[in-house]
Amino acid sequence: MTNESQLIPKWIIIYLWITAFITLGASMAGYFKPDALLGTWEAITAGGALSLAGPLGLFVSRNMATAAVTIFALLKRNISMIKIVLILRIVSDGLDLVNNLIAGNMQVAIMGGVMCAIEIFALLQLNKK
Repeated sequence: MTNESQLIPKWIIIYLWITAFITLGASMAGYFKPDALLGTWEAITAGGALSLAGPLGLFVSRNMATAAVTIFALLKRNISMIKIVLILRIVSDGLDLVNNLIAGNMQVAIMGGVMCAIEIFALLQLNKK
């Protein structure tokens, strides 16, 4: 069985489409309406926090790139690409967990932890094949 013809479990495909659109939506919201997305962020009053040259720009760039790579991999339906996307998401969501634990933002930390756990499970499922 070739790499491209391996069957990817439907739940992984659905999960990645949902996360791609959430990530894309967060990126667009951060770009067009950052105060609505990050209104409770403690550092929002810091000079340049909402500048695209600062932390907001990094957030928007990371999310836009992650969404683009995820959508590309999903359209190609290539298991190797899907695995790479899962590794990218594990690192990114895992770091979101750690960073938000440090910052005391438990809601985002829990969300990052749950997503990271789902992605680890998905990668393990794909590696069984």
